[in-house]
Amino acid sequence: MAQPRHQVNKKTFEELTFSEQAKSISAQIIILKRAIRAHIRRAIQEEKNSSKVLTKCRGQVERMISDL
Repeated sequence: MAQPRHQVNKKTFEELTFSEQAKSISAQIIILKRAIRAHIRRAIQEEKNSSKVLTKCRGQVERMISDL
């Protein structure tokens, strides 16, 4: 059984209304964008190839979109 993750863990994603699902997806996209930016900043701090890291992250996102 799916674990509740929304509205203070009261509903599963499937139980959300269409509007609530849309808001959740938008929020998750914003979180992902922030996470990737933080990952790139960390790559720069640790003197990694930030361009290569960004390319890898973009590839992951593009594969996700293709899967849709």
